[in-house]
Amino acid sequence: MSRKLEVSLAQMDLAPLAPAHNGERLVEIATAEAKAGAGLIVFPELCNTGYVEPLAPGGGFSSGCATHAEYAERLHAASADQDDALIQSLSAIADRHATHIVAGLALRSATQSGVLYNASLLLGPGGLRACYAKAHLWHNEKLYFTPGRSMPVSDIQTARLGMQICYDIRFPEITRCLTLQGAEVITNVWASFRRADEPIEDEGLFHHRAFTRAQENGVFFLSCNRVGQQGDMRFMGRSLVARPDGRILAALDHEKEGVLRTTLDLDEVARYRMSTGILNDRRPEIYAPLAQRTPLP
Repeated sequence: MSRKLEVSLAQMDLAPLAPAHNGERLVEIATAEAKAGAGLIVFPELCNTGYVEPLAPGGGFSSGCATHAEYAERLHAASADQDDALIQSLSAIADRHATHIVAGLALRSATQSGVLYNASLLLGPGGLRACYAKAHLWHNEKLYFTPGRSMPVSDIQTARLGMQICYDIRFPEITRCLTLQGAEVITNVWASFRRADEPIEDEGLFHHRAFTRAQENGVFFLSCNRVGQQGDMRFMGRSLVARPDGRILAALDHEKEGVLRTTLDLDEVARYRMSTGILNDRRPEIYAPLAQRTPLP
């Protein structure tokens, strides 16, 4: 009997430092998708706060802040605790409809005051199932967030799921480590942007990246990016799902809001891995000494 998983990727606009407004939209979308039968609902990076400012080094604050210190204080106030009302609401939806939700959130440390994480949370029946803190922080994210050190993999319905965030995709070790822990489905939540007054350099950018990570590991790769404009930057959308052999199963090839819905045939994972030997043919004993070397100055 084949294993199927209905997935919904929510490509949405977000307001800077407006967790109540953004949270209402997440709950609305999650409720609708859960009622429609989605077994996994995915939201973009930093859904509660919007992306950090300045978006690019040397840029300004579209949120009205005058300094990094002021922005940091407001970002901390807008971030979530693990018992936050939004997390409770999304968990209740997951409970009620026997579904799972992945949401990118700015999250306060449960043990250290003033420490924030750029996190991806997995919520399911019973509440918080896993929390991944972004390991590779991009540019100005380093001003506000502490990098994570763990890569959890969790059971959801008929699959095992791992999470990563945006810039992590450029480090193949993350996807491989999740795969070696049994992940068959990997979510990457993004807040990837370009200058609003310039065209996108590569229309296939997200296809290329997802194709590579999917086919070199034999996983379904779910890439969920946000849309909208923040200051002089525009978020690029183009959310998609890549199959274990890298082929694109479904995509939103635009920068508008929308929900990408598709069905994963999870038996494709074993078929691809068995036909290629992609995991059996690995030679970790010869990689390890080289991978541990520090680049020379």
